[in-house]
Amino acid sequence: MEVQIGILGLGVVGEELAKIILENKQRLKEQQGIDLHFNKVFVRDIAKKRNVSLNPSILTTRSEDVTKNPEIQIICECVGGEGTEQTRKMVQDSIQSGKHVIMSSKKVLAKYGEEILNLLEEHKVQYRYDATVGGGIPVTKVIRECFKGERIKKVVGILNATSNFIYSYMESHNASFGEALKLAQELGYAENDPTEDIKGYDSLYKLVILTTFAMGKSVNIEKMSTQTFEDIDLIDMNYAKELGYRIKPLAVVEDNFGRITYRVGPCLIHKTHVVATAVSNYNVIVLEGENSGNIGLYGQGAGSKPTASAMFDDLMSVVHAHFNEGKVDLGTKISQRKKVDHYYQYTNNLYWRYTVDNKIGVLAKMCNVFMNYGINIEKIIQKDEVHGKMDVVALTHSADEITINKIISELSNDQIAVVKIIPFF
Repeated sequence: MEVQIGILGLGVVGEELAKIILENKQRLKEQQGIDLHFNKVFVRDIAKKRNVSLNPSILTTRSEDVTKNPEIQIICECVGGEGTEQTRKMVQDSIQSGKHVIMSSKKVLAKYGEEILNLLEEHKVQYRYDATVGGGIPVTKVIRECFKGERIKKVVGILNATSNFIYSYMESHNASFGEALKLAQELGYAENDPTEDIKGYDSLYKLVILTTFAMGKSVNIEKMSTQTFEDIDLIDMNYAKELGYRIKPLAVVEDNFGRITYRVGPCLIHKTHVVATAVSNYNVIVLEGENSGNIGLYGQGAGSKPTASAMFDDLMSVVHAHFNEGKVDLGTKISQRKKVDHYYQYTNNLYWRYTVDNKIGVLAKMCNVFMNYGINIEKIIQKDEVHGKMDVVALTHSADEITINKIISELSNDQIAVVKIIPFF
């Protein structure tokens, strides 16, 4: 059985995918009778030196040579983070031309998932997106196979392996955020411009995708926000460790029968929680079913190989589902998708760190401010004095953003500087 493949983009992920296909081509032909052929590959620069051996005649700078090619059956989108609108059009053209599509662009899927799903429903083509979420973690396959009749009510995890590498390195090597980020860039885990990773945007894209496919909710990413991952100090990591917690770059979404609560940002999570055990460039995703409880998935997230591996697995899934079984599986209950217009920030108990003068009555003033706003303080830890100043860590019950800002203002009037506020998970 001959399968004609088109690839959009031959960057680091596209090259790795092409290598994997070439490495497995003969085995697939001998063992399964599947003959994979590269038909056309879209690139921006044909003359660029590449690390994979492909016939130069199949390279093209015209995306329509791939998306509208009548010979091509499956298209693998490996365009990457740049050119969101161009990637969007390529995916649209591919679906409208009746091509099965394997995607890697999480940003396009997060921003334009609604219209892509509508096109898929209209044209009845195969579609896979495992590479957009979790790197090498097969989360979409678990969603398809393990939650066919059950509602997923909560997702929590580390969805950005770059930020997790940075946090892990800070913690294990007593390094600053900047030092850890520089190493991540040297190792290829972070881009030269790491904004999407460290500001939480990459995690938000993935969280939106999981909300769409795992929970069947259509959300508007433009109405959602993140708390930057870069605003974390080593001192807070050490204080969290003393308390039996770790600070992790978390993404959380909960569906309480249509009420969507979410957070993308740093959180304190107990050191024994499965998410807290993920270190280095690893992602972890925990899906909570209404009846089945928690299912945890763990695997490499940063790097081209895990992403390309996920795309190759998706490719084979499409080949078997369509060419062998002859059925169309969109991987989501499109007709049952519900649009969500209002979003609520995840709230929980809070970690506060202040810098205060070591004077009598300072802690009493602080406690009075919290008491006046009805916020209970569970624990206060006073650290050693350094040059007349000392850190105070307070653990409190949850508070909304308006109340937090009022507390910060009143404490400031009493010369109590709030340095950090981090929620617990």
